[in-house]
Amino acid sequence: MVKARRLAPGTAVTLAAAASYFCVQLAHTLRDSNRWPFCAYNMFNYHVPDRCEQLRVVFYDSDGRTTGPTDPWGMLPVEFFRVVSVLEKVYLLDAPDRVRKDFSRAALAWMNHRPWPKFDEVRSSATGPSALPLRAFDVFLVEIGPDECDPRDRSDVLSARLIHRHDPIGVAPAAGEAFAGTVDREHGDH
Repeated sequence: MVKARRLAPGTAVTLAAAASYFCVQLAHTLRDSNRWPFCAYNMFNYHVPDRCEQLRVVFYDSDGRTTGPTDPWGMLPVEFFRVVSVLEKVYLLDAPDRVRKDFSRAALAWMNHRPWPKFDEVRSSATGPSALPLRAFDVFLVEIGPDECDPRDRSDVLSARLIHRHDPIGVAPAAGEAFAGTVDREHGDH
C-alpha cells in the first residue's frame, strides 16, 4: 500500500500562489495586455503594414568606394534597436545643423578609430570595402513593402530619399546612386 506523504508546511501555499500567478500571466498573454508585473510577451508579435519606412546608410571610403546600402546598426556601439531611435532624433526630428554635423563627425571618428566588436545585440562597427577608413556616409529614409521587397537585399526598396549627407572631403558620388536601380513600383518608373 502506498502511503500518502504530507506536504511540508507552506508548500501548499507556494503551489497555490504559483498556479495563480501562472493563470493570471496566461490570461494576460491570451488577451495581449500588459499590466505590471504581468505582460503579454508580445514584443515580437506585431502586424507589419503594407508600406513602412526604415533608415538605410551608405558608407564611402577615401577612394569613394561604397559599403551599403545597409542598416544603420553599425554606426553606434549600442543595441541595434536603439541606434534607429538615436538616428531618428538626429536626422529626422529637425535637429540643428550643428548637432547633425557634430554627431556625424563623431560617429565616423568612432567607427574608424575606436571600432567595436559584435556583442549580444550590439552590432560591430561599420567598415568600408577596403582597408581605407570611412570618410563619408549618406543616410536615406526608404519605403519598403514587406510583400514586395526582399528582406535580405537592403537596396530592394520602393523609394529612397536622402535625408543627410556627411561628406567633409567630397568623396561621395552623386546622391542617390546607391538606389539608382530602385523602381517606383506604383508608377513603373526607375
